[in-house]
Amino acid sequence: MTIREAFGIVALVVILQLCLGALIYVITPTPGLDLYSIVIAIAVMVAVAGSIAAVLVFFFKRYASERTLRVALMALTPDERLVFEAILRAGEARQDKLRRELDMSKSKLSALVNNLERKHAITKTRYFKTNILRVSKEFSGR
Repeated sequence: MTIREAFGIVALVVILQLCLGALIYVITPTPGLDLYSIVIAIAVMVAVAGSIAAVLVFFFKRYASERTLRVALMALTPDERLVFEAILRAGEARQDKLRRELDMSKSKLSALVNNLERKHAITKTRYFKTNILRVSKEFSGR
């Protein structure tokens, strides 16, 4: 669920409440039921719908990103997972420093980085004679 969908839900609630309020006020006038009380009722319903939509957006986004990260980690080999988790911990990493940190050969790390990039798990940006490695937005867990 996106924020746009949440606003759509709130807008739908407002429209439905306005229609219901108009029907109650115009078609069946009831003693003691004035326009002010209908407006207050609509405002309360909008506040409730907005709160529910905000909570749903927060939890759906969090759950979806966590699930994406778990599924991504399951699809990686143990060496790819080691490199991916090191980049995830650091936020971004230079490939030459990562090689020394993980104690891997240049060719092995390069192959692992290329595999991770091909799987869209990381992005690779050229930086002088090395690369800056970042976890892609889909797999950042945020």
